[in-house]
Amino acid sequence: MSMAMLLIIGMVITSILGVSQKALTKTYENENISSDLSYALGYIKDEITSSDYYTVVGGKIYFIQPVENKFNYVFFGLKNNKIYRYSLLRDRLGKTEKIESDGVNALVDNISSFSIDDVGDYFAIKIGYKDKEEIIRKIAKRSRLYE
Repeated sequence: MSMAMLLIIGMVITSILGVSQKALTKTYENENISSDLSYALGYIKDEITSSDYYTVVGGKIYFIQPVENKFNYVFFGLKNNKIYRYSLLRDRLGKTEKIESDGVNALVDNISSFSIDDVGDYFAIKIGYKDKEEIIRKIAKRSRLYE
């Protein structure tokens, strides 16, 4: 009888520990997701707020930052489920129909959707992470539209 009680107690403890391990794993994953998305959103916000101008070329919003005697055109895009930062240094401020750059700086991965929209007084950053709810952050406009 005591052997049966020990087995039952052992099964209960094992079950509780298994559930606890699953809960801890889920909590750890959620914290990592939150940390990754916070980093990406903070990085994008810093790029937007440090820009003097922004322009729209081919439906993409480019943030323009003066760098010494040149201008750095920065935009963000989704490629292979990752958000990339694209950057192109130009000699002069100007709007052309085509600005191309290779993205080498992935900010975060496992992204299902991403956009930056011009919404009047602010930019709306929308990020969809895997099967999670879409996150929307508003960044106040401090730069002027270059047309």
